[in-house]
Amino acid sequence: MPAEPALLDTDTLSEVSRANPVVTARARAYLLEFGRLTISSVTVFERLRGYRQALRAGKPFHAQLQAFESLVQNCVVLPFDEEAADVAATIWSACSRSQRQRLGDILIASIAIARQVPLVTRNKRDFEGFTKAANVHLRLVDWTSSSRQRNR
Repeated sequence: MPAEPALLDTDTLSEVSRANPVVTARARAYLLEFGRLTISSVTVFERLRGYRQALRAGKPFHAQLQAFESLVQNCVVLPFDEEAADVAATIWSACSRSQRQRLGDILIASIAIARQVPLVTRNKRDFEGFTKAANVHLRLVDWTSSSRQRNR
């Protein structure tokens, strides 16, 4: 069970929504300890953007959008603030052109770094690439692994 709060990346929240059994079990353990999941304002944007784009394209995503909006009401939502913006600028300026394409990930990582909390993601390699380039430390946890979760 986690010893401290952690920020869930958009991909991890998607796995919770899809009822991935391994991720769901870890999310339940987290909820028992902390009461609410912690997500970022960037994750809220990314998910809302996806649902609204699908709805605009005529896809029947009303129920998913409503379920997500209800979920957000029960989460701690960390904002992208001035401190996170400073970290994001450091990371972005050190990244390659292709890494800069992952702006959402850079913003989410910056929030975790600014708050000094681990980031729960299955995309550890992407985050490790740009945080290493910027020489900033981001602790990463993967709830999708069936083995015991590890911090980095």
